Amino acid sequence: MVRNFKLSMVLVLAFFVAASSVWAGRGFGVGDGTGPMIDLYSGTPETITGVVVELPASGNPGLKIDTGDGIVTVYGLGPQWFWEKSGQAYPQIGENITVEGYEVTMSDGTSRLIATKVILSGQEISLRDDSGRPVWRGGLNAKRANQAQ
Repeated sequence: MVRNFKLSMVLVLAFFVAASSVWAGRGFGVGDGTGPMIDLYSGTPETITGVVVELPASGNPGLKIDTGDGIVTVYGLGPQWFWEKSGQAYPQIGENITVEGYEVTMSDGTSRLIATKVILSGQEISLRDDSGRPVWRGGLNAKRANQAQ
């Protein structure tokens, strides 16, 4: 009986250890839409125009744009539900796009272009507020709260 109890406790403990790593996420921020944890506006302002050549994917969260001078990767375009809510389709391969943003140095020393505004099909979409935080911050809970209004 004691042996079965000990075995059960070990299995429960193993389950909790395994479950915590499954729910940990991929390390792209705190998970509520407030990341990245950098001073966005301390970066160098950039505006690029080109054609979308690759969409973000798992393990590669950047949108790739061919500017004619090379391929530029842009980050921080936001979740799909944000685009749907804005009434604008997410950028697609082959579309012309203009992105305004800031080139910033991340904590690991890499440099990234973080989008603050996108012009797509003649429509301008703001992605950041005056403090540089994503306008979709708050994640899905903010989405649900906004839909309830």
